[in-house]
Amino acid sequence: MAEEHDLEKMRYDSLLKITRTMGGAALTGAVPTPTLELAKQLGISIADAWMCFDIYKTYFEKDLSKQELSKMLRMSAVVILGGGLTGYVGIRLAQALLSEILERIPIANSIISGIAFGSSTFVIGLAWLAIVEQSYFARNADET
Repeated sequence: MAEEHDLEKMRYDSLLKITRTMGGAALTGAVPTPTLELAKQLGISIADAWMCFDIYKTYFEKDLSKQELSKMLRMSAVVILGGGLTGYVGIRLAQALLSEILERIPIANSIISGIAFGSSTFVIGLAWLAIVEQSYFARNADET
């Protein structure tokens, strides 16, 4: 019973981290920043990466190493890290371009950009949480 309670707490803590990061990304994405879109994208990307590392630390109580990341991605059949990374960068660049185009319509730009940034961060967080949980369950199965 204690393990189930711990798992619920880890999930809850991780979902709070995802929600906070999503809110920050949405607010940051909604703020018009003419000619600074790439800098804003970089900041949001760093926040996304921090969220992922923080979720990992919630489950395993240690920092994520390159070896552990590689093992987790292989285990979860996400061997296409290059494709996933390229897709992530593509999404962020498309959002920057969309934001630059919508600069002419301030309210629409803020609403659409905020939704786009927040929702992509939310999806990334949930996908990462699923990968971390799969690795967590596999590690616990190996220990028993």
